[in-house]
Amino acid sequence: MLTTLPTPLKVSLHQKPLAQIAFIAGAVLGCLTQSACSLAPTAPSIAWVSSTPSAQWQSLPATALTATPPTGANVVKLDPQTTYQPIDGFGGCFNELAWSAVQSLDAPLQAEVLKSLFAESGCNFNLCRVGIGANDFALEWYSLDETPGDFAMTNFSIERDRKILIPYIKAAMQYQPKLAVWGVPWSPPSWMKTNNQYQGGAMKQDAPTLAAYALYFSKYVQAYREAGVNLYAIHPQNEPTYNNGNYPQCHWTGAELNTFLRDYLLPQLKKDRVNVQVWLGTIVSGKLPEYVDPVLGDAVTGPQISGIGYQYGGQPAFLATHQKYPGLKMLQTETECYKGENSWTQAQTTFSKMINDLNNFANGYTFWNMILSEKSTSSWGWKQNSLVQIDTQNKKITYEPEFYSLKHFSHFVHPGATRISATGQSDLTGTANPFTTSNLIAFRNPSGELVVILRNPGNDPLPVTLQSGNSSSNVTLPAQSMNTLVLSGW
Repeated sequence: MLTTLPTPLKVSLHQKPLAQIAFIAGAVLGCLTQSACSLAPTAPSIAWVSSTPSAQWQSLPATALTATPPTGANVVKLDPQTTYQPIDGFGGCFNELAWSAVQSLDAPLQAEVLKSLFAESGCNFNLCRVGIGANDFALEWYSLDETPGDFAMTNFSIERDRKILIPYIKAAMQYQPKLAVWGVPWSPPSWMKTNNQYQGGAMKQDAPTLAAYALYFSKYVQAYREAGVNLYAIHPQNEPTYNNGNYPQCHWTGAELNTFLRDYLLPQLKKDRVNVQVWLGTIVSGKLPEYVDPVLGDAVTGPQISGIGYQYGGQPAFLATHQKYPGLKMLQTETECYKGENSWTQAQTTFSKMINDLNNFANGYTFWNMILSEKSTSSWGWKQNSLVQIDTQNKKITYEPEFYSLKHFSHFVHPGATRISATGQSDLTGTANPFTTSNLIAFRNPSGELVVILRNPGNDPLPVTLQSGNSSSNVTLPAQSMNTLVLSGW
């Protein structure tokens, strides 16, 4: 049975993904200096990396390419001419506790960790998140202006970030110079909230407070850029649904967010000539009428919003959002936190959800905690998963299973790639169709090669035939595996 994917998105040439222009310029320069850019066609080839519970990131051999497609039970058909959304990139969140863990290591080990996440040879992360003020993995609570009644933002300051978060970001930029960062607050300054506390509560809705908060965002963008951080976007609130008092947070309704964006934040940025993307995020509701429609449906606000950021709870809304607001950028902004188990089963789930979100028109994917210490616990007592764990006592680095979930995408799928049509079928006796939108996805990189990502969740090896035009090849996916295949010259 063939898997049916949504109608292809016709991408405007004016909607360039992040770093695409720079990539094109680099490619042209490379062509002027390398004979490899001749018009001679590249001989078809295939490279394959697979990860299983017992063997991560293993290069495996594929059978020789054939001129005519062989007969196989499991056929993956690629159609590079049918294209969907562009891919902006992948990354995680810069948190204070992570930088504290990194600094426990000597310089060579610090470099190893940062390279593994940001260098081209590693995960090649290019698109990352940072909290505006404290989040639950900050060392403790703080905001950028805790002076009550400071509506003019006289005491606004990012001095704390200059000592912790900005050095972390700049250390990453040594290995990823084109790193793009977006910011979002977990809570505004406590005096701007109905309960005058950073935990729980809601945003005050009086005009002086909202105007001050708009100025707070404007000053933040300017200060971070002056500090040398490529801050390209801001989101108004992390998880505006929640106000349970467990960690820094703030409740907003959809209507309240729209009023703030339309009447305060967007005009303030325009007044200050701050050219930054404003996104609606980070949303955990999968119901469009709660937050998306009040903002995007507003004739003034909607056209000024660059995209939507959905956290794990909002994932079901990706396809519905694309169908109602086609062409709007979407970003998966946070994975499930889990509870520090860092299991292979959880890594498989993350891998599957990455495939599903991108098949439903997300333009990028952001993990939550990139790095944690062996405690894996937030300042508010939550033990959570991470990509990398650092044993600060024994100076040992562990790459957790979800590290490979992300790397199977981010190492191979480059900024500016385009998702292409990939369909699969199966007639294995007693086996459900493995090639659903959660197990199969494919892209074409700006340099031309095809990237096919496949998951075999079963307990038995799975033979697969890859087919694109007159080129095809056979592979057998190991049991419980995550796989990336790069097809050159197809």
